[in-house]
Amino acid sequence: MIKMTKYISIVVTMLLIANSTVAQYNKDFGVKLGLSNYLGDIGGDELTRRGFVLDMKLRETNLVAGVYGRYKINGTFGVQASLNIGKISGEDQLSSNIGRNTRNLRFKNNVKELSVKGEVYIFELNDVGNRGRYWVDMKTYGHAGLTVFHHNPKGRIDGTAEWHKLQPLQTEGVEYSNWGFGIPMGVGLYFTYKRKHRFGWDMTYTTTFTDYLDDISTVYADPSSLGSDLARDLANQSNLTDATPGLLANFAPGEKRGDPTHNDGYLFTTFSYGYVIRGKSNFYTQNYGWLSGRKKTVRKVRAKF
Repeated sequence: MIKMTKYISIVVTMLLIANSTVAQYNKDFGVKLGLSNYLGDIGGDELTRRGFVLDMKLRETNLVAGVYGRYKINGTFGVQASLNIGKISGEDQLSSNIGRNTRNLRFKNNVKELSVKGEVYIFELNDVGNRGRYWVDMKTYGHAGLTVFHHNPKGRIDGTAEWHKLQPLQTEGVEYSNWGFGIPMGVGLYFTYKRKHRFGWDMTYTTTFTDYLDDISTVYADPSSLGSDLARDLANQSNLTDATPGLLANFAPGEKRGDPTHNDGYLFTTFSYGYVIRGKSNFYTQNYGWLSGRKKTVRKVRAKF
């Protein structure tokens, strides 16, 4: 019975130490900066649309910036919330697909998103460099979650410099919302230096539930159904100078303008810096403060007789 009590005491002590150690570095907050790109109906190569990064144009890469907060539930799971603003854009004239190139449309859009993602830590290295000082640790992880975003696509008429908001013009005769939802998924890693500074890298592709990030989805609307000359000019800018015979029919009302079978998506690749919040329990401070270089304080009490 005494041995069993001793073993139980040892196990409880080890669990308390482990729990205190995990709680020691379970929160970090910081900033992000990186690159953004988009996959949708504008741009692309000679073939029909391909998924993920295969149809993205490097020349249309833009910037994204944001802030984040992370909470590590335990050594395996964590939660991250982030607020990001990223620009996406596309240009048909950059495409080698004759149909898209001759369609001659372009857009830009600022996506403002709030994302909440669960993280699963895949690989951990507690002492990078194996120096025995545990100043640098590394974690790699996969993540997925839910994003809510606001967007407002703009377009311009070929040969002009002014950009116009496209959503109010309903260039396809379709009313869509400036708000949307998406499913972000990706991978990342971070290094923690001296238990305070956290440097990270993250790649996240967000599949959205809208096909109108670029204001293109279905067919050409009947010009007479559009509400203004500006809407008509922005809706159909086909350049038939180099068009192949018979291509003109593709730009008539009711003919294909976009691909409604695939929703739009965007890719954010960011680098981050965060500061780690060190929340220690009283048990850890009183009994294991020496692990962080602090000596245990012994309270002296004067004897009274």
